[in-house]
Amino acid sequence: MRKLFKNRYGLVRSGWIVIICMALFYALTGLTSTLCVEILRKILVLTGDINDAAGYMSSFALAVDDALPVVLQILMELVIILLSLCVWKIMRYQWRDLGLRDFRKRFKKEGATGLLLGFGACSLIFFILILTNSVCIDSVRPAFSPSLFWWIVTMLLVGFAEELFCRGLLMSVLRRSNNIYLIMALPSVIFGGIHLFNPGVTVLSLVNIILVGIVFSYSYYKSGNLWMCIGYHITWNIFQSIVYGMPVSGLNISSIMTSHYPAANLLNGGDFGIEGGILTTCVNVLLFLYLLYRYRTSTYEFLPDPHINSQGTSDSRRG
Repeated sequence: MRKLFKNRYGLVRSGWIVIICMALFYALTGLTSTLCVEILRKILVLTGDINDAAGYMSSFALAVDDALPVVLQILMELVIILLSLCVWKIMRYQWRDLGLRDFRKRFKKEGATGLLLGFGACSLIFFILILTNSVCIDSVRPAFSPSLFWWIVTMLLVGFAEELFCRGLLMSVLRRSNNIYLIMALPSVIFGGIHLFNPGVTVLSLVNIILVGIVFSYSYYKSGNLWMCIGYHITWNIFQSIVYGMPVSGLNISSIMTSHYPAANLLNGGDFGIEGGILTTCVNVLLFLYLLYRYRTSTYEFLPDPHINSQGTSDSRRG
């Protein structure tokens, strides 16, 4: 029975830790969503903003449209960040082993590259869609608004939180398996799974998200830090949605441009957005080829688990 829960080094098996992390992930984000909706409902009732059923529905719908989506998203991303950091602290690993090493040095090099790649990839797809009449620009509204500001904050948090959880935490925990294919594949599948119930999801969109998850996993595996993944994730989301006005993982939010798809097709991804299109598949492959070249001389060793020393015994240093 002991072998079922612990490996030969006396450490809890990584599979159990991943299961616990995912259970906490869904429980905490679900609880956050429920509490947020209930608190908003109570506020509307207590402030007397409504006098009848019709008025209640009107006020509630307005609140949902204007405030609830961004508030919910920000709260859920904060929950994911705190969950990742708390699990890491409980496991008594060093913070640098979570993929957040050398911010000042690494972000200037890896993070900035990721930001440029995310911007370039998204912009390339957008311009191809324009040239093929797969997207039409309706208007441009350069004026800054509070809604726009909070969605930018949200996208910054999404990029950081999802990479911290799926790559930083889950990949690092799976070091204990000593199986690089599992280490790269399982978090990528989980990354796709957390988008499973987004509006407009398709098989191709899930394949694309899993594929880019593998690309990000390779970057973390070869570099030991998350900054390129985080940078790419942030600008990909911001330019896709806030700048170019396209759906991001099925969600429509405030944007500088307003655009629409004349018809859903294999290029634009339909209701899910470009992440559900074949162009994103091509970009993911090109990105992976670029990373193969970029890290061709990398000497970083992702394995073994930091709690296991070079002699193959459990390391007593838990700094």
